[in-house]
Amino acid sequence: MKKKAERFSKRMMQLSIVIISVVMIGLLSACAKDKLDVKKEVQNSVNKMEQTMDEQVSSEGSVSIEPYDFVKNNEDYEAIIALGWTALPELKQLLEDAEQDSFIEYVYAVALEQLSKVDLMKESVWKTGKEFLTRYTAYVQEIPEKVETIVAQFVSDQEKVEQLKALGVPAIPYIFDIIGYGNEELSPALDYLTDNKSKGDVNKWGVENVKQLNMLQDLAR
Repeated sequence: MKKKAERFSKRMMQLSIVIISVVMIGLLSACAKDKLDVKKEVQNSVNKMEQTMDEQVSSEGSVSIEPYDFVKNNEDYEAIIALGWTALPELKQLLEDAEQDSFIEYVYAVALEQLSKVDLMKESVWKTGKEFLTRYTAYVQEIPEKVETIVAQFVSDQEKVEQLKALGVPAIPYIFDIIGYGNEELSPALDYLTDNKSKGDVNKWGVENVKQLNMLQDLAR
């Protein structure tokens, strides 16, 4: 009887390991598929924007196109923005891989800035996509320390919330962490940056968005 129980326990343990392995493989496959889908959608929109630019130059001759005018009401640009945070790594990668620093690279930078909910122009003017990338990367790397500094300040909770909001979307994982350590009064900052998706049960939201939180942390690497 004892041997049967031991065999049963061993079998259940083996079955549990198999189930966990299958679930993990499924999750990893889903993550890989999601990443491929986002990359494909971003690249598809980029190709269409480049085609539009070529058509404008061909029809109007050698003219200067203002990037902010170009993206305004541009369906292909808006398609990238509609992807939300998931488009951030792809846009950053496109800028890193770009051999030139032309109009389309500037558009990548505009999209990165908009999706990140930051305004690096306030700190210092950037004139090209590559210049933006350098400043954006440095900015994102400084965010963890900035979050800790803000939380430790002797100012009102409202002031802390406003400062955290100003750090933008890349600060979300770190704001989520400090809320988990008992700083629930700072939740409005997270709610703002997530478009109120985290409002209510923050822990549940965190579990459901682990992949996105890890992705945002990877931006600093």
